[in-house]
Amino acid sequence: MRQKKTMRARKLSVLLAVMLVVTMLVGCGEAAQTQFTAPNGTYSIMMDETWSAESMGDDSILAIFSKDETRGIVVMQFPKEGMEDYYSSIDDIKGAVEMTFTMNSVTSADAPASVPGMTNVCADTSSVVMEGQTEECYTVYGETDYAYYSILYMAKKVSDKRLEKFHAVCGSFAESVSGAE
Repeated sequence: MRQKKTMRARKLSVLLAVMLVVTMLVGCGEAAQTQFTAPNGTYSIMMDETWSAESMGDDSILAIFSKDETRGIVVMQFPKEGMEDYYSSIDDIKGAVEMTFTMNSVTSADAPASVPGMTNVCADTSSVVMEGQTEECYTVYGETDYAYYSILYMAKKVSDKRLEKFHAVCGSFAESVSGAE
């Protein structure tokens, strides 16, 4: 009888050890995701809930930053209707974004595999000087029937791992303009 209790205790110990390891591995995974919506309510992206939105003074711009503010994502929307005199193509949007952020060494890059609802998706890498610091920037451009978009990711260093995560953020893009005017 004692041998059965010992055997059962060992099995229970092994089971508990396995559960503890699994729990630790799950705890080391990605942070929970939350939806960040543009102030005008027409589009959103998903990102770690540890990031926070910051007002840029324009309701068509969504800016979110990491907790330590060393990385940022800025989504800019350029509605098409009524703006044809100012921009009518992705190239016009690229020029406006490059001037706004004073981008240097702009080079074509591989675009994300998917940005839902967008066509003519392309990407560039560049450097940007922000608050006296040079940052690496990876920018995705695309368009929907409603608007042109640029989605910028800025960090001191844009590693492959961070770029992969940013591609997932681009893959979470959702536009909702049914009531937009």
